[in-house]
Amino acid sequence: MLKKKKDKKFLKTMEPYLWLLPAFILFGAFTFYPFIETIFKSFFIVDSFGNVNRFVGLENYMYILSDEKFVQAIFNTVWFVLLTVPISKVLGFLLALLANKKRKTSIFYETSFAIPMAMASSVTAMIFQLLYVPSLGFINGFFGIDVQWLTDPKVALIAIAIIQIWLSTGYAFIFMLSAVRSVPDDLIESADLEGATPFRKLISIYLPITSPTMFYLIITDLAYSMMMMGLVNILTDGGPFGATQTIMQYVYKQLSATGNYTNANPAAIIAFVMTFIVTMLGFAWEKKGVHYQ
Repeated sequence: MLKKKKDKKFLKTMEPYLWLLPAFILFGAFTFYPFIETIFKSFFIVDSFGNVNRFVGLENYMYILSDEKFVQAIFNTVWFVLLTVPISKVLGFLLALLANKKRKTSIFYETSFAIPMAMASSVTAMIFQLLYVPSLGFINGFFGIDVQWLTDPKVALIAIAIIQIWLSTGYAFIFMLSAVRSVPDDLIESADLEGATPFRKLISIYLPITSPTMFYLIITDLAYSMMMMGLVNILTDGGPFGATQTIMQYVYKQLSATGNYTNANPAAIIAFVMTFIVTMLGFAWEKKGVHYQ
């Protein structure tokens, strides 16, 4: 009898882990094992077939950190993150404030604000490629300007960032609209009675209450933007003159062009470390800037 009780207690204790076991197996096989293998191989000379040849320690890391193309890729990635993450979140928040009150026409502008979320990045890239055409493109023609959007090294990364901002804003809008509409009406009414300006309500009510949602959006978009590669591959292939090459695009080209695992492995680990540091900075901000009800 006592043994049966112990067995039941043991099964009850293990039940949550058994439910999670399939996920652990999948993560272990397709995420953790490849990651550990990449770390291991980053300290070795690896041939084009992925076979380990010779241990070199940190020489691989020193080599790629002295590679001007990789250093530029790091700068491009950081600049891309700084351009896209804050702007898309601010725009999503402002659009959510505009759509806060439900009206008869709400369904139309809410849908139009959220449409970018349903667009594939490849399709969006092709649309913007047509808009960016210098001679016949809509943007240059409408504004009467002559900008080489994808061939000017000074402008190309900004042009790609604009596309990412457009894509991310719709996603941010959906989440922020729900957060903004969850703000209690009595708080807004009390603020109105006390004569609070719209800016004061924004700073003292809307931002603190919606900060958990904003934190989630920023953290997830930081990781995604650090790993961005698709738009670059479609539109510029890292050009012109490496002006749009990101870290992950550098890794991709090392593997696809020459099968250079010796450079690709440490570059991928450096990308992970940078993403980890940026994410930790975000969690450090959470302690002071995020208010949970």
